[in-house]
Amino acid sequence: MLDAVTAQLDPPLGQSLRSFDRMRRRRNSAEYPRPDTPGITSDDVTQDMAKAEQFLALAAKALDQMSPY
Repeated sequence: MLDAVTAQLDPPLGQSLRSFDRMRRRRNSAEYPRPDTPGITSDDVTQDMAKAEQFLALAAKALDQMSPY
């Protein structure tokens, strides 16, 4: 999914999407932990909440301007 969105929106929104990829990988590592993977802290979640809200705002804006295919 990220590849498709990046292909359509980068540029101009590629920089904004990089945090999404980082959070996606962190979530995956939390769901499928490895012994050497650090856990996610409440501070991590708090810091990423603002980014998540930005992603939702970007999605709402982009969906109104894009065709479904």
